[in-house]
Amino acid sequence: MKNKPVCTETVKNIRSSFINLPHIKRILAALDRMHGYQCDSEEAEHLMLLGESGVGKSTLLIRYVKKHPAIEHEEFTEVPVLYVALGQSPTPKILANMLLRALGDPKWHVGKEVELTARLVFLIMQCRVRLVILDEANHLIDRGGEKTLHTAADWLKRFVDATRVSFVLAGIPRTRRLLATNDQLRERFREIIEIDRFSVANKSAEHEFRSVLNTFRGCLQGLPTIDFSAPAIARLFAFASDGRLRDIRRLLVRAVELAYEQSNPRLTDAILAESFRTVIYPGSPDKRNPFHKAFNETPLVNGDEPFAPVER
Repeated sequence: MKNKPVCTETVKNIRSSFINLPHIKRILAALDRMHGYQCDSEEAEHLMLLGESGVGKSTLLIRYVKKHPAIEHEEFTEVPVLYVALGQSPTPKILANMLLRALGDPKWHVGKEVELTARLVFLIMQCRVRLVILDEANHLIDRGGEKTLHTAADWLKRFVDATRVSFVLAGIPRTRRLLATNDQLRERFREIIEIDRFSVANKSAEHEFRSVLNTFRGCLQGLPTIDFSAPAIARLFAFASDGRLRDIRRLLVRAVELAYEQSNPRLTDAILAESFRTVIYPGSPDKRNPFHKAFNETPLVNGDEPFAPVER
């Protein structure tokens, strides 16, 4: 590809762009506040961060973790922010394993649940952890029935109390069910911030969404393009991405790659239609492709379409 270096740099810009929207500022302020607590002399505060898949929760949290890297001291490693993304079916023992491993414990997999939990609490204190982030916390409620859910919520409550540090539970909206099963856990996680998908449902939401698209447009490094922050095109982006930041990035990255495959690179509605057909809805008929002139302008939420509701 003749323009490969420019294409590569543009793609990198899109993937790494950080848009400091009002809700992002609020979340970062909350994380800073919790990270700053001296929890040996005051009660820790905790936060539940909710949002549909793809709205940018994990990206934001990982970015925050990178701002507070581990600090090597002569006698120990300080871990200001301990981050773990939960996998499928994490029992309390598995969760303790994961956190111990993240702390660098060479015996993270050795011991029973009670022993692992006690060692984990000790190491959190020894490593001067100030903030624990459990991402994909919805997996705690995805692994069984009500009894299992109660067990997970009770273990988490006891663990939070024992460490005396601030916690963030991040996940999709059904993560809230954890709080419904344990009154004491709900009391500790009173603050809940929800990240909404972008939309054009009203003037305020449309203005914010167009600002986001305009920011991405600024990443294109001179690539000729249609104005996808214009009202009519922004509306098509809302259909094409369901307002999810991950899908906006995915759509634009592929569109840039397709544009630079042309002899005269340009990002057009036809390029966007092909990008959508490639990375969002493979094989989509023209009437269900927002960037095709035949699009019937109804949300892509039916049957096997990309934004069909997932059973809760």
